[in-house]
Amino acid sequence: MFAQAPGDRFKLAADGLTVKDNLLGITWVSDLNLPAKYKLGLPVHDSGSMTYQVATRWVAALNTSAYGGRRDWTIPAMPMSDSTCSVTRGPNGNSFGFNCTNNPMGSLYYRGLGVRQPNTAVPISPASIGPFRNFQPYLYWSLNGKDETGAGARRRIERQNGNHAFSFNTGWQGGNVSGHVMYVLPMIGGSLAGTRRAGKDLQPSADGLTVYDPLANVTWLANANLAAEMTFGVNGIASDGAMTRATADDFIAAMNSYRGTGYLRQNRWQLPPTEADSNCTMSDGGYNCSGSPMGGLYYNHLLRMVGRAAGEPVVRPPDVTLGPFHNLQPYLYWACAGNQSSINCSGDPAARGFQFSFSFGNGFQGTDVIGNSLYVMVYAVDIKK
Repeated sequence: MFAQAPGDRFKLAADGLTVKDNLLGITWVSDLNLPAKYKLGLPVHDSGSMTYQVATRWVAALNTSAYGGRRDWTIPAMPMSDSTCSVTRGPNGNSFGFNCTNNPMGSLYYRGLGVRQPNTAVPISPASIGPFRNFQPYLYWSLNGKDETGAGARRRIERQNGNHAFSFNTGWQGGNVSGHVMYVLPMIGGSLAGTRRAGKDLQPSADGLTVYDPLANVTWLANANLAAEMTFGVNGIASDGAMTRATADDFIAAMNSYRGTGYLRQNRWQLPPTEADSNCTMSDGGYNCSGSPMGGLYYNHLLRMVGRAAGEPVVRPPDVTLGPFHNLQPYLYWACAGNQSSINCSGDPAARGFQFSFSFGNGFQGTDVIGNSLYVMVYAVDIKK
C-alpha cells in the first residue's frame, strides 16, 4: 500500500519537534509520548496514557495550540482489512495480529525502527521494586477465575480465543486474544513452609526468591520475568521473556516438573487467577480490581512502593533515542479506524465500544475497550490520498 521511500525515510525538523516521513507522506511528532509533558488541561496520566475519549480531545487541543505550526494532527489510522497481518480477520471482521505493515504504526515499528515481532522496541532493565525484580510495564497472563492450566485450559483457549490479562503499566484487568504475547508471573496459593506470617506487608523469603502476600494469601516468584532467564526448555519464548498464552501453559507445566520436584522444589506453580469483583470499574474488569492476586499486588503494594498513583506503570521505561524519535513507550498506543487510504480516520469504531491499538512492546495490532488507558502518538498528513 505504501510506496518505496525516496532516499532517507525520515527527516528531523530543525526545531526537533517533528519528523517528516517520506515513505508515508506524513509528519510525525518526534516525541512519541508528548501527552506526558503536555496534558493540555485534560485527565492524562502522568505516564502519558489516557482513554480513547480523552485521546480525541487531547488531539483537538493540540491542534488548537498549533503545535509545531500545524493544526491537522491526528491519531494514526488502521485499515479495517490488512492482508499483511498474521491473523487476517477477527471476530468483528477486522484484521489484527503480528506483521501488520499496511498502517502507519506498523510501518514505523517493522520498517522504520527495524524491530521484529515479538520483540519490544524499548527493552526494560531488570530494576528492583521492593522484594521484586524484573517487572515489565506491560500485560501479564492470568487465568479466568478458577480455570486450571494445562490441556483443559488450552481447550478453553481454542474455544474462546482469549483469556484474561493484567497490566502492570496501567492497572487494567481485562481480556485478550490468546495469540498475543505477554509476560508471566507464576504464583502458588497460600504460604510456603517457613514463611514469616506477620502484618499486611509483602514478606520475602529468607533466600529472596519468593514473596508472600498476606492480603491475597499467595506466594509469588520474586523474579517477575523469570522466563527471560530460564525457559525450562520451552520453545516459543521471546528473548525478553514474553510468550503466547499456550506457551505460558507449557512454561508453568515445565516449572512444575523441573528436575522431578519442581522449580524451587515446588510443583504447585500456576498463572494467577483474575475475577471481576465489586471494586472493578466495569462488570467484567477494568480498573481497581484489587480482589485478584495481581490486582491486589499492584493496587495494595507496588504503587505504594514506587510512590505512584493508580493508572501509572510500576516501572517507567527509559526515554531512549530511536533514530529521529524519542520517548517511545513499549506498550499499547491508540489508533483509529481508517478510511481506504488508512492514513485518515474514518470516524467509525473498530467495533462497538472498541478502537484499534498497536503495541510497541511486541508489534501486535489489535483492538481495545475505549475506556482502557493507552498511549498516544500523532502525525499530520502531507500527501493527500
